[in-house]
Amino acid sequence: MFSFSLASIVASASASPSDLFRARSSIPGSHVQGLNHLDMTQKLNKALQTNVGLQSRACADFSVEDLMQLQRVLFEARDPTLQGIYKEADDLRSLAAFGTKTDDLATLELLWAEELDVLAKFPALREVSRDTKCHEAVMWLVHHLPEESRASLGLEVPLLPERATQHVESHYEQAIPAESVQRVFRAYATGLGCSVAHASGASSASSEWVQWPAEVSYEATAHGNFPFWDDSSGPGCDSCDHTIDGSSKLKVMYSSVHGAENLMHQFCSDMTWTGQSSAPKNSPCNHLFTADGSAYIYTPKNVLEPEADGRFCCKSYSAGQHQFTGAVPRDWMKGLTYAGTASGFKGEHYSGEVKMFTYSIGRGLQFWYYASPDGLPVEQGEGCYQPNGQFPTRSCSGPVVLFHDWNQSTFQSTTWSAEDFAVPDVCQSTSVMCSGPGGTDFNDWYADAAVAV
Repeated sequence: MFSFSLASIVASASASPSDLFRARSSIPGSHVQGLNHLDMTQKLNKALQTNVGLQSRACADFSVEDLMQLQRVLFEARDPTLQGIYKEADDLRSLAAFGTKTDDLATLELLWAEELDVLAKFPALREVSRDTKCHEAVMWLVHHLPEESRASLGLEVPLLPERATQHVESHYEQAIPAESVQRVFRAYATGLGCSVAHASGASSASSEWVQWPAEVSYEATAHGNFPFWDDSSGPGCDSCDHTIDGSSKLKVMYSSVHGAENLMHQFCSDMTWTGQSSAPKNSPCNHLFTADGSAYIYTPKNVLEPEADGRFCCKSYSAGQHQFTGAVPRDWMKGLTYAGTASGFKGEHYSGEVKMFTYSIGRGLQFWYYASPDGLPVEQGEGCYQPNGQFPTRSCSGPVVLFHDWNQSTFQSTTWSAEDFAVPDVCQSTSVMCSGPGGTDFNDWYADAAVAV
């Protein structure tokens, strides 16, 4: 039996720009996306166990009553602003109890009482209910409490049950009235709504997207300044370079197996704002994303190759920053809105009809992804406007426009080893920070409206 006291709650912090960004984004980070339900729960548990300020135990160590009391504590410590975002978007992260969405505490108490009444009559359903509430409690913790509050409350929280197969109604229907079984399982389905976002393939905004191979390599032509941020002002700032006329080569190693990718840029902008004379200055740099959610920008020994020259490295993201997506999942495009087709696209490497996928978040930041009719990637970009199926030819104030066109002939399935994404020695010892959008040290101007590329 665990005790969670409402009296012990400290003043809850307000949601930060990065908390708000996560709430407005429907695409979770690859470090918490699984290929199936079991893989999802294992990755989410790993993230919980590394979360500063939290202690965790197996779900089976908690009773249903324990978890209800924990939810009361979480309800009191939450920032209602986050619930407002979820309600407006009809998002599955909205508060719910016993299969019913509500953010009214009195209604929650009535639903919990109803649930306990069913379980008192049919205790065989307790395990299903307990597993549901472990999922609910973790979702409330991660998506309704600001990150600062999660670290300060010192809570003991459940891990998610790591089940290869989920509970099934038919196992209970012969011994328990169908109405009660269905009531508990309706709550179970609602409580496990996290699978929609975190388990790959569980849901999609459209049926037109084509999933990437598990591991690929490709080359592309990139437009726009990289990095598109600096340490004194946010992306889209007046001092940032908005030009997109020039181009440079981009070479990418990607692996969903290892949860990593390395984007090797032919030219990177002047990064001497890091305070390092050895930083890139209109010269090559690589951006390495690792399985633990860390990311580094470093100078390579040879252009468009992964080996570091040992002269410069800065950390753009630290492990455990759950508001940052990390290496993209192989089906990252499934969360975008299918916007139909456009004819007459003329890009760097492809001309013809494209399928358009789009997404937008706060402060006018627009994303797009174009694919050819056979599903091969054509162009990916972001900025202050949607090019609507045309090759981008302008920039504007606000979010910086940057995009790249795939050389489709180089988009090849391959096999990578973990060593291919090993963190260079110069990065393992670096103390230089170059925090990108979503990083805890990044300028608040843009932290709620940008993602890393």
